[in-house]
Amino acid sequence: MVKARNEGRDILAEGPEILKKAAQHSPALAAALETWGSVTFDFASTDTPDVLPTPS
Repeated sequence: MVKARNEGRDILAEGPEILKKAAQHSPALAAALETWGSVTFDFASTDTPDVLPTPS
């Protein structure tokens, strides 16, 4: 991914294809993509401020 970024490639658009091509030369990456390839992280943020302003 770093090499692709440095080459000016659009990682957002080409990311899956870049990884698929790299996995041809890396059994570990191929296994990781097979295991985790369909996982998404689409969820609402649960971060909320937990501090109160100090009255002045």
